[in-house]
Amino acid sequence: MLRIITSPRMIALHVLTIVLVATMLSLANWQWTRHNDRQQFNNEVRARATEPVQPLERVLAAHPEPDDAQWFTVTATGTYGKPTFQLVNVSQNGAAGYDVVTPLTLDDGRVIVINRGFLPLAEPLPSDLAGENVTVIGRVRVSDTKQFGEIDNSAQADLIEIQRIDLQILDDVIEGDVIEVSLDALETAPSDDPRLAPVAEPTLSSGPHLSYTVQWILFSICAIAAWALLVRRALHQKDSSAQPE
Repeated sequence: MLRIITSPRMIALHVLTIVLVATMLSLANWQWTRHNDRQQFNNEVRARATEPVQPLERVLAAHPEPDDAQWFTVTATGTYGKPTFQLVNVSQNGAAGYDVVTPLTLDDGRVIVINRGFLPLAEPLPSDLAGENVTVIGRVRVSDTKQFGEIDNSAQADLIEIQRIDLQILDDVIEGDVIEVSLDALETAPSDDPRLAPVAEPTLSSGPHLSYTVQWILFSICAIAAWALLVRRALHQKDSSAQPE
């Protein structure tokens, strides 16, 4: 028996099975981690969304790190400035379009970037609101940094179309000290252009990660079962060949 299961062919089978099972369990663990991360994200967004609307300054004072302030609903009052940007390559509710992004200078001189809402591609930019005093109620968002393979925002004086709200880049083209978070506008007073649709809320689904976790575990069980079957077959064939005719 020992000679059979330690033959070169069977050793190759053992090694292959170990590699396959280890890989599958690693993938299962990765998907399980992503599932837990998603659940934590959903709970965090829901919890912060149920908090009452607070002044921006209070939230930033209580949560100095941008990630800790994200998803709270806040109010900010100031004066719209220039320039107005178009956040391109955006889709919402199945329609392609762009978001309208404008800096808002607060009373203390700092600037917060406001995503005023979504417009379909066929719609022109709203009228320039530079110099208008406005109060914005919105969701706090963190800076959107470039991911691998994405197009760069270019920090140039005439930058109008942007690929993402990268606050470090926008700080180079907006006058004033840009705060490290932005706002997705939910309401404004006075009201903004009625064509603007508020930016869609984040999707709070569990995603497929739990089912993928189970899938990889089942695959690893199948690999172990196949290994056991092949070992048993090899031993059975050896026993059969050893019997006298």
